[in-house]
Amino acid sequence: MHDSQEPRGPVETDKTVLRIIQALKDEDGATVAELADRLNMAKSTIHRHLTTLEQSMYVVKREGEYELGYKFLDFGRYVQTRSEIYDLAEPRVQELATETGEAAWCVVEQHNYAVYLCQGKTPQAVQTHARIGKWEYLHTIAAGKAILAHLPDEQIDDVIETVGLPARTPSTITDRDELEAELERIRNEGIAFNDGETVRDVRAVAVPILQNGYPVGALSVTGPKNRLIGDKYREDIPNALLGTANEIELRLTYS
Repeated sequence: MHDSQEPRGPVETDKTVLRIIQALKDEDGATVAELADRLNMAKSTIHRHLTTLEQSMYVVKREGEYELGYKFLDFGRYVQTRSEIYDLAEPRVQELATETGEAAWCVVEQHNYAVYLCQGKTPQAVQTHARIGKWEYLHTIAAGKAILAHLPDEQIDDVIETVGLPARTPSTITDRDELEAELERIRNEGIAFNDGETVRDVRAVAVPILQNGYPVGALSVTGPKNRLIGDKYREDIPNALLGTANEIELRLTYS
């Protein structure tokens, strides 16, 4: 086939495989019949693709149900550790968790979404739906807003137009004017707050990690409302985050 005849859009077979993989993740494993029903595809088509994935060791079959295999763990770990920001942030995120007594995160942006890159844990850290590798709407989390506030205007427009402003809780900002005002405040103060916007009764504080003015990531600390109060919420945690972000920024600049 000549170059001019190459397909210019997504290849349907590739899209089908990716939809199956995504469905297996979303459903935490599924049978052929369940996948066919969810994806509105013929069982024979689903089975054919699953067989290929199983033979390639990307999925495993247990008692008639298919699930993603550990091969994806290898890919995920590779993507995580090849990131320059990961090497710098990972030990410092744990230090933040130890210092604050709460869960700490480093978050990055990709394809207009926030992605949790690494986590610092403590025994009393609040448990939420967040996990390493999880994708989240930028506008719904403190770290995402810290990143969003420092993106170019055209990229902010693209995020809003392509992803939208869906709500996670009644407190999520879903109005564009309100979000733009919030982003302006974050730019001026350098700190983003989340007061129950992702999970009810959970708060977070975040700051961006900037390289030549561009947000290459963000650091955040998350905890329950009954612990993230007063000076801890408004001064102590923000100061700890700002100091850590500054250290990472310096290492990015001079390493």
